[in-house]
Amino acid sequence: MRKDLVRRVLLVAVSILNWIFSVGYIRELYNLMLDENLIGYVDDISIDGADFTPLANLTIAGVNGLLILFAVGSMVLLSTIFILIFAVLLRVTTIRKKDIVTGSEVVFTKRIIIVSSVLAFIADILLTNINLIGYIISLSWQQPLFMLLIYYLPLKNQFREGTEIDPDMD
Repeated sequence: MRKDLVRRVLLVAVSILNWIFSVGYIRELYNLMLDENLIGYVDDISIDGADFTPLANLTIAGVNGLLILFAVGSMVLLSTIFILIFAVLLRVTTIRKKDIVTGSEVVFTKRIIIVSSVLAFIADILLTNINLIGYIISLSWQQPLFMLLIYYLPLKNQFREGTEIDPDMD
C-alpha cells in the first residue's frame, strides 16, 4: 500500500476520533445542564422556627455551579490530552525524513482538518443549543490547533524539503 494513502486514511481516522471527543463531550455537558439540579433544591428548612430555605437553596445553587464548572474543566482537559496524543501519534507514525510528500496530500490534509473541525462545530450547535457557544468553543479549539501545528505543518515542511513543485498544489 502506498505511504500517502496510509497517511490519508489515518488522518481521516484520527479526525473522526477527534470529532467524537468534541461532539460527545459537548453533548454530555448539554445533558448535564438540562438536569439543572445536580443537587435538588429544598422546599422548607426550619431550624428553631427560623426559615433557612433561601440560604440552603443559595448553597445548593453554588454547589451545582461548581460541579458544572468542574465537569467542563475535566472535559476540556481530557479532550485536549486525547487530541494531543492522537496528533502526536499520527505525526510520529506517518511522517518520516525520507518520505516524499506530494502537494495534493498537503492540500488534502489541510482540507480534512478544516472540514472536520467545521463539521464538529456545526454538529455541536445542532445537537445542543446555540446558548452553549462558549462551551462549544472551549471543547472544539483543540482539534484544529493541534492537528495543524503537530501534523499539517511538519507535513508541509516535508513537502518543501523533499520534492519539487507539484501542479496539483492549489
